[in-house]
Amino acid sequence: MDLGEFIKTRRKALGYSAEFVADKCGVNPTTVYRWENGDTGKIPSGQLKVLANILQVKPSDLIDDSVEVTLPHPELVRTIPVYGALSCGTGLFVEDQIINTVSVPVSMLPNKNADYFAQYASGDSMNGVGIQDGDLIIFKKTSAIDNGQIGCFCIDENVATCKKFSQIGGSVYLMPANDKYQPIPIEPENTCFRVLGIKALLLKK
Repeated sequence: MDLGEFIKTRRKALGYSAEFVADKCGVNPTTVYRWENGDTGKIPSGQLKVLANILQVKPSDLIDDSVEVTLPHPELVRTIPVYGALSCGTGLFVEDQIINTVSVPVSMLPNKNADYFAQYASGDSMNGVGIQDGDLIIFKKTSAIDNGQIGCFCIDENVATCKKFSQIGGSVYLMPANDKYQPIPIEPENTCFRVLGIKALLLKK
């Protein structure tokens, strides 16, 4: 592989634009394209070192006429379904349909073999734990939850909310993280109540 093709292959494999590389090297994007097309001579030493650092290779790899390219090892990802808006305020109806998907590196998930779903936070009742309106909350599907964990709960038919689970004696409360809101008591006769999942990851908007 010639040097220009090597530079282009490495740049694209790392997900960098020519403009990004040019900015880091202190040159115009046209210069980067000339490097990749082989329309220029040797790359100046100062820019060579910066370019090698960006491309995660040795400077000597950008001097040889023929080089072998080693592509970055792709990270495994999980595609997680995103459902309709989840209330972090007073509660919103959850649409029983997937509205989108999100790809998440497996390394970011607490259990790579678990099932997950995601919903966008709506409201400000969980601001105190860093969940803001519009953030994407990824939940691990489960029907069990420990005291103090943040989860997604069904509190009425087709109504779900994100709150902190609290059990005091025989009483269950869904606790907000904002003083503007009151705890939601779960009455024993509430047959609709169930745990849908526990918070596994928060992706800021």
